[in-house]
Amino acid sequence: MRILVVGGGKVGTKRALKFTEYGADVTVLSLAFSEELSKRDDIKKISLDAREVNREFIRNYDIVITATNNPEVNSRICDLCREERKLCNNPTNPSESSFIVPIFYEDEEIGIAVTTMGKSSIMSKVILDRALEALREDPKILLELKVMADVKAMLKRKVADPSIRYVLYQKIFVDREFESFINNGNVNSAMKRAEEIINESSQ
Repeated sequence: MRILVVGGGKVGTKRALKFTEYGADVTVLSLAFSEELSKRDDIKKISLDAREVNREFIRNYDIVITATNNPEVNSRICDLCREERKLCNNPTNPSESSFIVPIFYEDEEIGIAVTTMGKSSIMSKVILDRALEALREDPKILLELKVMADVKAMLKRKVADPSIRYVLYQKIFVDREFESFINNGNVNSAMKRAEEIINESSQ
């Protein structure tokens, strides 16, 4: 996936680093680059005025991020992207964007994405922090996540038909006895109950 980020400031740097983290081939076009970008050898850098970006240039990329401090330039580039049928994200004007880049949190257990549709990146961060705080205050959620992952693995081992697996997965999740075991932190009993439900379905 070839990504073009137009603008080498704070926003452009954040976008370039995030896409690089996920394995994209990232190029940043700007007349000036942040110190962090300048240090990165895995991100291509092109020294060029954003006003010189044209349709021929955009054809080389799959996704374009406009992150200059000039709204008119950002809008023009997104217009060019639409003409070339390329995806474009304009952080300063979501209505011109073909997709949204949310604020994102990820660890080994979960990923949470938040966007306020361009209204306020600060509030997106506040909402994300509060969501994480709620998760940390309710350990049952992460415990149930782990158990449901184990249930999913069990279903794949025992049930060949994906449509039947889906129905059983839903049935286990809403089962009151299963839920009671989870609430009491009794993982082994919860898994045994899940296995019972699966076995009952095959009789």
